Amino acid sequence: MSLLHACRQMARRRFGIERLRPEQESAMSAVIEGRDVLVALPTGFGKSLIYQVPAMILERPTVVISPLIALMADQERALKSRGVPVVALHSALRQAERRAALDKLQDGGRLVVLTTPETLESSAAASLIESARPALLCVDEAHCITEWGHDFRPSYLRLSSARERLGNPPALALTATATPRVREDIAERLNLRDPVVIVGPAYRENLRLSVNIVTDAEKSRAAGRLIRALRRPGIVYCATTTAVDQLAGVLKRVRIPAVKYHGRMLAGDRATAQQQYMRPSRRLIMVATSAFGMGIDKPNIRYILHYQSPGSLEQYVQEVGRAGRDGRPAHCILLFDAADLEIQERLQALSRPAVRHLERLGDALTAWAAEQRTPTAAALAYSAGVPLRIGEALLSDLEEAGLVERDQEGHVSVEVALDTFRDGARDLVAKLKTFRFEGERRLRTIAEYARSGECRSVFLRRYFGEQDPPRCGTCDRCRAGLGLPARAGPPRERSSARGRRTHNRPARRTAGPRR
Repeated sequence: MSLLHACRQMARRRFGIERLRPEQESAMSAVIEGRDVLVALPTGFGKSLIYQVPAMILERPTVVISPLIALMADQERALKSRGVPVVALHSALRQAERRAALDKLQDGGRLVVLTTPETLESSAAASLIESARPALLCVDEAHCITEWGHDFRPSYLRLSSARERLGNPPALALTATATPRVREDIAERLNLRDPVVIVGPAYRENLRLSVNIVTDAEKSRAAGRLIRALRRPGIVYCATTTAVDQLAGVLKRVRIPAVKYHGRMLAGDRATAQQQYMRPSRRLIMVATSAFGMGIDKPNIRYILHYQSPGSLEQYVQEVGRAGRDGRPAHCILLFDAADLEIQERLQALSRPAVRHLERLGDALTAWAAEQRTPTAAALAYSAGVPLRIGEALLSDLEEAGLVERDQEGHVSVEVALDTFRDGARDLVAKLKTFRFEGERRLRTIAEYARSGECRSVFLRRYFGEQDPPRCGTCDRCRAGLGLPARAGPPRERSSARGRRTHNRPARRTAGPRR
């Protein structure tokens, strides 16, 4: 039996998928052949199936690195419902659950192991995962390896070392958004060997892209008109928690059904809001920061409205990709106010390592070394007056440069002469400046996208490396060129906002579970 036939048969029998997309088939075949694979396909393209099908063919466990415990829980439930052997290993497990998962891992065989990069480094679980000799290491949301942001995880930078400890199994990197430069960075940081790279268009045909350029004074009225006109459920993205609270409060006062979600809410309140929004029978509006959405599989989201500009086109494409996973038309609207970019600049400055952080960390580490003491990362960051996450990220860079080393207990030691260490640390300054300039470039690109006169889809697809992409024919620019209304919220959708539904053809399910 050919590898491709085996994949098709497994997809049909275990997952109920009658037909795989060509990109899925190519990636699965390469994975089973033992090749390293990097896949960049838009949200809703069935990327999860690319590791799930091989996991049922390979004879040893498949380890899947995931950034969110909630995402792992959803994947675990979905796989169990299909009869796929699966365990989740993360910090939120109760002791009995953890013991049962580790026992199952010890048994080996065909098994999907969902875990976080931090758990892969932990002393409790790492040795058992290593002894299971995984047949595949899958890194989900692989763009996390290259991004500096408020959710950045330094442990992602150490995944290549973790892969070595696992015996260097074939690696599969999955992401929805990756420019050519980001794809190169992912391949380098994971140490992918001659990888098979599979890239799809950063756009789905059922998404209706549009931009309304507004001033701060006009924005609330513009958002109100759109929210009343567009069919629910929808998501309204804001850049700050303050904007989320204010907008959600306004919607509540005018009795528009809405819930909110951001990182400063209590975990229980966030979970309740997400559960309410995800119920199939509820047609709510979710007002949220970018903290909401990764791994959300609600197929009937009819619109994504960006009340404030996102921090990059990568983030924008990730977020609009959560709409219309059922294949039906969905609106993706950006309310662009140039002043919003200043908000993003401040947010990025708070989370991005800066030269001053590196200088403080270098001075502190030099002082510890002079006393022949080896601090933990937490102690070093505290003594340097640097946030722990930023300190961890900088330590990963210093490790990569061969200047420091961490032992099994996490103690940091300088591995070169102090003068050499100081010179090497100064060399990293250029890298930090590059990250800053890259963040500024990404913000400028958001403004260019908003003000561009060309097809929105063409702009996005070219940004993500596609040559000569075709016009979509449905965005505001294309519609304006045809003499059609360019703004979102056509009259036929206004009635549905008052509770009457419009009817569309059901989407054909051929490509696997939506993500």
